[in-house]
Amino acid sequence: MEIPEKGPLLAPATGKRSAEGKQQSPLADLDGRPLSKTSRDTVRLTDRGRELNSAVDQARSLPDVRLDRVMQLKQQLAQGTYRVEGNRIAVNMIDESIENNTVLKHIDTKV
Repeated sequence: MEIPEKGPLLAPATGKRSAEGKQQSPLADLDGRPLSKTSRDTVRLTDRGRELNSAVDQARSLPDVRLDRVMQLKQQLAQGTYRVEGNRIAVNMIDESIENNTVLKHIDTKV
């Protein structure tokens, strides 16, 4: 994300009167001067930010359940052709344990 310019600070949007008795605009700077439409802050995403935003949108659009895989597994179970691969499960468990330990080493546990 990139913030190209800093704009003026906004006064609280209360509509109260200033010390001089003037009605303050809800869109005013701290000195009570009304803001023009062009004096507001803007935010522009970088190319990388837009890519990340797009990836997040795509991930959110994916279904939570892969129905094709669920149906395939149900069929294999019904036919008695589903086989548990113990070695594969063990390797995945060890890999996950190593990954968790690596992450935990980088976390500061002294709070």
